[in-house]
Amino acid sequence: MYSQKKILIKLLFLFLPFTIIFFFLEHQLKTKPFVSSYSIKKKYLETQLDSIETLILGSSQAFNGIDPICFSTKTFNLANVSQTLYYDKRLTLQYLPKLTKLKTVIINIGYFSFFYQLFDIKESWRDYYYLQHFGIKYYQLSNFSLTNYSAVLTYKIPHTFKLLLKNFKDETAIEILRNGYQPKFIQETISDSVGLKRVTLHNDENFKRRTEIEKDLEDFIKQLSNKKINVVFVTTPVFNTYSKFCNNKIIDTNNNFISSLCKKYNCKYLNYFSDLKFEKTDFFDNDHLKYNGAKKLSTLINDTLKE
Repeated sequence: MYSQKKILIKLLFLFLPFTIIFFFLEHQLKTKPFVSSYSIKKKYLETQLDSIETLILGSSQAFNGIDPICFSTKTFNLANVSQTLYYDKRLTLQYLPKLTKLKTVIINIGYFSFFYQLFDIKESWRDYYYLQHFGIKYYQLSNFSLTNYSAVLTYKIPHTFKLLLKNFKDETAIEILRNGYQPKFIQETISDSVGLKRVTLHNDENFKRRTEIEKDLEDFIKQLSNKKINVVFVTTPVFNTYSKFCNNKIIDTNNNFISSLCKKYNCKYLNYFSDLKFEKTDFFDNDHLKYNGAKKLSTLINDTLKE
């Protein structure tokens, strides 16, 4: 009996340092603002809620492609990498009671917007970031996963220690401006081969979620309309090395559905998908705008909204 007690005490002392480290990392990940794009956007958003007049939603095409500084109204970019319409809706509705000056919501509609939920794809780990930082739980996530509660498990051990070595500052999060926008200054390969690979990736992720996503989006638009908030759908431009490989039937289906919502709820749809005003130098890759292209697009959107 004594030897068992002694072994137990030794085990406790053995695991104590690991336990202390684990809870230290948990605390840092949950309190440091620069650990991810999600945490820093939350911090910036919550300090400006009572002054935001225009809110930008969407995936990375809007995150990198629509610059709030170009707008006449106080604008915040709440888009994020791979952010789906599911999270666009729930983020907005969660903060809507405090967005007392909100007049316009800009919703990014991409080629792949009706293809999938994050839960379906390799980036499903992002679901846990929305849960950890915003308390938004995707309905198909298990109620019994430890990742629901642990920031360390959400960020994964290797990335957590990488952040520890960098004083809990993620390189991507540091790039995000206070208005939520992330400008891109780099230039990646823009070519037919890379564009085809990108479109093929998106087409492979078409998991037949369209009916579910369309219904959820319409409910979102209805709620905003009831609050007298203007909705503007925007399809950001892509370079022809991407657009030429897209399925025209999918493009037409997307356009027809958004047009039907606009007619029903008096929304606007600004479609720049194949707009020839955007040149190769405006893009940092085949389907994302660089900082100069973002300023061009954002100015066009703002000028249209002012009319």
